[in-house]
Amino acid sequence: MNNNTAVVTTDDEAGLGLIEIVVAMFVLAALSLCLLPLLINGTQQSAKTAAIASASQLVNNQIVAARDTADTCTAVAGVASVPVGAASVYRGVPLSLTKTMGTCPNPAPTATAPSTVTYTVTVTRTDTGATLATATTRILVTGS
Repeated sequence: MNNNTAVVTTDDEAGLGLIEIVVAMFVLAALSLCLLPLLINGTQQSAKTAAIASASQLVNNQIVAARDTADTCTAVAGVASVPVGAASVYRGVPLSLTKTMGTCPNPAPTATAPSTVTYTVTVTRTDTGATLATATTRILVTGS
């Protein structure tokens, strides 16, 4: 006894129909709409992180420059008063740099009795006023 039965298909049942394709497209569109807010939030967070990293690097560069060039209170005050024009805009984010120096120690430091002076660098966004990075350090001074 031979049980081989042939399945007969008509042209109406072969392949994917138009309705199946439309349903699949609708499901994919719904999934992409669910994931779109995550993509937008990730892009915004990446931009914020890049601005903070740039501000931190700018703060670090200013502190290193002050430590390398200043060994007296007068020199530290001179470094603190130099404006930085390169900090104006980073990837469309306007930045403002502020450098402040603490008071020189009294009595005046000497080569045999050095002292330290505080030096603070702050980077803020000009458009929102938010502080992105700030750092305070002590610089060794050997003269007034």
